[in-house]
Amino acid sequence: MGNSWFLGCWQDKHRRVGDGALVVTVVDDKIEKVVTIVFGGFESIHLGHRRLLSHVSGVNDGGVLTFEPLPKEALGYSESRVLTDDERLCAFESMGINQIIKLPFEKIKDLEPETFLSRYLEDVQTIVVGENFRFGRNAVGDISLLKQWCQLNRKNLIVEPLVSVDGEIVSTKAIKNYIHHGNMERAMKLLGYPYFIRGPRVHGNRIGSKIGVPTVNLHWSKQKTRPPYGVYDGFLLSNQWSGPALASFGKAPTFDRKDVLLEIYVPGIDLNIGAGEIVLYGFHRFVREEKKFPDATSLVQQIREDENDLAKDAPLIEAEMNQLLLLFSRACLLPSR
Repeated sequence: MGNSWFLGCWQDKHRRVGDGALVVTVVDDKIEKVVTIVFGGFESIHLGHRRLLSHVSGVNDGGVLTFEPLPKEALGYSESRVLTDDERLCAFESMGINQIIKLPFEKIKDLEPETFLSRYLEDVQTIVVGENFRFGRNAVGDISLLKQWCQLNRKNLIVEPLVSVDGEIVSTKAIKNYIHHGNMERAMKLLGYPYFIRGPRVHGNRIGSKIGVPTVNLHWSKQKTRPPYGVYDGFLLSNQWSGPALASFGKAPTFDRKDVLLEIYVPGIDLNIGAGEIVLYGFHRFVREEKKFPDATSLVQQIREDENDLAKDAPLIEAEMNQLLLLFSRACLLPSR
């Protein structure tokens, strides 16, 4: 007999997130105490994912069934994410999802589809998947097989169609491609929120402050999908101040810096954000490529022009910032130290 969901299958893998409403458990046996299950990796929580997740949002006996690690990562097909694990949990919690069930991918990857279903979903009554869902060894299980199993075992099956935007099917692969090429506007259309990076502030060499352009600096997380080097319009979220901001991503070639940083600049404000404090930068659009200027004066002159572009985009940027906060809890994204 499987272990109770509420007791946790492995005690050290059972934890509550945030205010305690969201429970995350790793299981290796039959799932119990969950009536409705939504399947998926949900790496980016894009528009299609959110259609699926709506079936368990605010449902006490509903849950999300996902994998640890994600299959594409375990098989070496993916090296970066749109959202980190913590960011996904922030979204799940904000959406009113109560239970996240993680299956160890190494333990299920070689199971035949029917074995997988019988072992884990015997007590689940309703299964929700997208129309392109595949499962089981070598991903041979498909919707047709799942439908047959559900009919034989008197389960409800909900198959959601893929979501399209302007004729393009929404997918994490497409979103990553847009981010890689700096098309942040298109990535946001498919995500339904602006792409962002978050992390602890790190000290730079204070060159920005010396030339009148003080910055808040972040190292780029290896987990996150990288955009191209260059200057971006977007917004800063912090516990000190939030609003439109410029950001330069790269190696600051004018000053021959070796390490890669995201340098966030808020025109007219020298922010008092301490080292280690979590901040977030949301991307609105790619402004220009990274460039080596002949001197600091030329660089500052270009930054003043960039400020004018930022001011023009400010109303739209603020709307996008609010759009992000509809899906992600601010308190979860920016925990107090």
